[in-house]
Amino acid sequence: MNKTLQLLGLARRAGKILYGEEILNQFREGKIQIVFLASDISAKSRERILKKCSYYQTPFIDTFTTEELSGAVGKRNVRSLALTDRGFAENVLKEGGSVHGESTKK
Repeated sequence: MNKTLQLLGLARRAGKILYGEEILNQFREGKIQIVFLASDISAKSRERILKKCSYYQTPFIDTFTTEELSGAVGKRNVRSLALTDRGFAENVLKEGGSVHGESTKK
């Protein structure tokens, strides 16, 4: 399994992940460190989340499928999730991959 996906599993067990609509509601609070979008998410959902990522200068990763994200966190049909912990987000960024947007907040 990919190291980034393993980190997502650890973050889920630590309670440091938000899903779906929860993400949109928490940007303003400054809790979102990095966003994951499934590569097969709907265009409308993608656009809504990416607008927030752009506005709040939040990095995002969109290379994993719904199946991969769902398997990593042990839930069904996960099309979007966000890490709320800076430590987990920094580890994800260290792994590299296709990260878009700004780096995590200081």
